[in-house]
Amino acid sequence: MVGVMPSASCSRLVLVLGTTGVNSFSASLSKIIWQKGTSWRLLFSKVMLNLPKRYKTKVRLCLACVCTSQAAKANSLCPNPLSKTFCRLPSTTVTLNSRNNIKVGNPFMRHVALTSTILATALLLAACSSKSDVPPLQGERIDVTLQPTLLQANPGAAKEPFEIPAPAALENWGQRGANSAHVPGHAQLAQSVKRAWTYKLGGKYGRDTALLNPPVVHSGRLFAINTGGEVTALDAKTGKKLWEVQLPFAKKSEALVTGGLAVLGNLLFVTTGDGQVFALTASNGKQAWKTDLAVPLRAAPTVEGERVFVTSHDNRLFAINALDGALLWTHSGMDGTLGFLASPAPAAEGGVVAVPYSSGEVYILRASDGRYIWHDSLTSSFSGQDPESTVTAIAAPPVIADGLLYVVGLNGGLSAYGVANGQRFWRVDVLTSQMPIVAGMQMFALTEKGEMVAINRRDGSIRWVADLAKGLKESDGPRYWSGPVLAGGRLITVSSDGFAVSVNPETGEKITTTELDEPTTLPPIVADGGLFFLTDSGRIISFR
Repeated sequence: MVGVMPSASCSRLVLVLGTTGVNSFSASLSKIIWQKGTSWRLLFSKVMLNLPKRYKTKVRLCLACVCTSQAAKANSLCPNPLSKTFCRLPSTTVTLNSRNNIKVGNPFMRHVALTSTILATALLLAACSSKSDVPPLQGERIDVTLQPTLLQANPGAAKEPFEIPAPAALENWGQRGANSAHVPGHAQLAQSVKRAWTYKLGGKYGRDTALLNPPVVHSGRLFAINTGGEVTALDAKTGKKLWEVQLPFAKKSEALVTGGLAVLGNLLFVTTGDGQVFALTASNGKQAWKTDLAVPLRAAPTVEGERVFVTSHDNRLFAINALDGALLWTHSGMDGTLGFLASPAPAAEGGVVAVPYSSGEVYILRASDGRYIWHDSLTSSFSGQDPESTVTAIAAPPVIADGLLYVVGLNGGLSAYGVANGQRFWRVDVLTSQMPIVAGMQMFALTEKGEMVAINRRDGSIRWVADLAKGLKESDGPRYWSGPVLAGGRLITVSSDGFAVSVNPETGEKITTTELDEPTTLPPIVADGGLFFLTDSGRIISFR
């Protein structure tokens, strides 16, 4: 981190993002969180400053910094050498007054929710200057981004027998996490795969668009939604387009923030950024029903039995009849001051549904009627170590396996609970926004530091920790990882700068590295003998 004095055009330095950690921001200034800096994902945008009376200013929002100025023009407020790496969203001018009202010039920014207060203090942590000749402050630079104690392997865990099931045929990856419990297991995949086909989705891909969920595969068809609200069905083996339909968005400005997909039988369920849930006939794309929930939906739907479960951006769960779209029941969690642009999909299994909220809470509810069973709140074990430690939002879908619930928060760690009574059996300080993978008595998870971790499900002990970036060429900006999936005897993950890496699940040793040639921040999926990636530019890449 390099600190500099602000230029004359920047009267106050409000927020500066560093270049390490997935959600870097300055220590005591803000609770704004950004995810996957190289893919521009803004997580919040409602900014409030503590302003004196009769004070009015303009604020420029960008991933590198937020500056305030009463006189400077908008296009000169936040020049920063990091902008080419970070500023994938358009910088936006907002007007603030003493009542903390806000007007945002970009319609996409209006839709993204942040309810955090920025304290306008004078901590200078990174460049926020409109001139390049401003001399830097002298002295030692201290990185205040997330730097928890590095995870260490447990020697005892490494000596225990390694237990994962043999690869098995996985015909369908029909929803986020493959199934309603989010346990894809160990899928069959050839030891050596090569690029079979690619398909470019329509839609606009740039600084103000967002793909939030990977495609799904069911009955030999791959389904994907683009940023323009078009749903496409492809032959999963050949990439041939089978059909494509345009969803009727109620608010066109919301079309740039997509939801996700799930399949049940011959029904394809689609959530949209403007709050609608569609059921399409999977064979031809014809609409079966539509339900308007009138609240932003960024999570992929979860389907179990004849129910569709959808979480909204304002911490509500909706249970919908899968056959006719009728609303069955709802549940509301606590308001979260911080949450991700993409919401995690709930998990459902054995008559219960596990609902994660941006408040850091997870609720277990009866699936039939929403009756409360138990809940817990994930709290940070890093409080006081860094500013991000106050963020306990749950970004990863929970996992239900063998009567246990696994929940991971951005700073709340990875915990194992008894589904029936909520008893916590163990907790590991794994900080991640990615869904862990369960296979036999092992669990595999990514961390925000670019590590892959193997965890013993019996007691939470760590078998190995692997640095995924080791041996890769240096990235132009922060590198973040998504996944993994377990297929063909290897763990497969992908980086935000387009590297697909496979790892030995027993030892953590790297097996292969493949360049996708495009930034990719959504996790890969495996189904019907194929491995699929959806890049940030809307390109589907299939390997077989």
